Amino acid sequence: MTPETIKVSDVVYREDLYPRLKSDPTTIQRYAENLDVLPPIEINQHKILIDGFHRWTAHRSVEAETIKAVVTETASDAELLGLAIERNAAHGLQMSGEDKRQMALTLYSAKAYDRAGLQKLLSVSEATLSRWLSDIDKADREKRKRKIQELWLAGHTAEEITMLLSEQDNTSVERTIKEYRESSTWKKSGKVTFSEEDYKPPLFNVWTFAKKTNEVGHFGNSEQRIVDNLLYLYTEPFDIVIDPFAGSGSTIDVCQKRMRRYWASDRKPIVMRESEIRTLDIVQELPPLNKRWNDVALTYLDPPYWKQAENQYSKDAEDLANMPLAEFTEKLSTVVNRIAEKQSRGALALLIQPTQWKSEGREFADHVLDIIRSVKAKRLVLENRVSCPYSTEQYNAQQVEWAKAEKKLLVISRELIIWRVVK
Repeated sequence: MTPETIKVSDVVYREDLYPRLKSDPTTIQRYAENLDVLPPIEINQHKILIDGFHRWTAHRSVEAETIKAVVTETASDAELLGLAIERNAAHGLQMSGEDKRQMALTLYSAKAYDRAGLQKLLSVSEATLSRWLSDIDKADREKRKRKIQELWLAGHTAEEITMLLSEQDNTSVERTIKEYRESSTWKKSGKVTFSEEDYKPPLFNVWTFAKKTNEVGHFGNSEQRIVDNLLYLYTEPFDIVIDPFAGSGSTIDVCQKRMRRYWASDRKPIVMRESEIRTLDIVQELPPLNKRWNDVALTYLDPPYWKQAENQYSKDAEDLANMPLAEFTEKLSTVVNRIAEKQSRGALALLIQPTQWKSEGREFADHVLDIIRSVKAKRLVLENRVSCPYSTEQYNAQQVEWAKAEKKLLVISRELIIWRVVK
């Protein structure tokens, strides 16, 4: 088949006709750096995606306008899904065991394949397939419960979950959430109790990290272990964590690992995680949490560091990174003050670095001092200032030579301002 060039925006992605349950942001980022060598995606005559979700999303992430695609005609949704599974088995990021189980249930329920056909299509043993198909109704219930749990951890209310899942009423949704909160399954996990061997509780107000553990690169990424430490210090399982500068979504990853609920948003969410990160400009409005504010135990702010991020996220004048210094300080301080009016317990933490190299005349701008002076909320008490320095590797040889010649100190400091919320 000869590939044709189509608009990226014309591709139709249907989650119900794609074999993987979750995408891999790391793979998408790697593909985005090598678009020219990627094979074409595969679509049907209606431009519905058959194969190449990560390649298509990589094109979207860099705002590419066109993409190469081959067209395969399909007669039904079941045929399209079967083709998607076949292509996945042949190349690309392979389906997990859970992906295959869900596809087996979907195709068998639709009578699209018999048992022998499914066994061949999914490359699984007869015993495995029989186990998967032994109780389809039970599997459907488990899938629904898992989806309710995921949406609830993502900060949705029972009413919102009912609407998202097209349920008749939210009674069963509320019951599922209640059972989940009271179950012993999550309590047995060492992850939520911070007892695993690789976690070292912080003892001092200097947190250094030799290497980033974030899987997805993103301009302005902060080390996800900063969030981990904050969860350890100020939250309990099922508390809500707010992150309105979600970036690459590292807060989501840590909260899922630690069984914390989260409300993650960004002014312009990255394509790789647009289904998980809400769209919201925290400078303009607060998260519409209503009664859920009572469950918020931590707000984590990792905003653009003024001129250090100028034009990196957008060229909009409303972007914090593109504002004059006085306006930047005023807007960011107002965000802190407004959140303090809503949050009734826990902590509010803001991570920021002084600006030096990109400021006019290389003048040192101490954002920490400016913001602390500007935050007037009576419900906030300054808890601590934690140093989270960068590695010296962030500076190149030319910058180092400038520092030597000018007898200036290059900034590698970065501070986490922590306020405790009091009643």
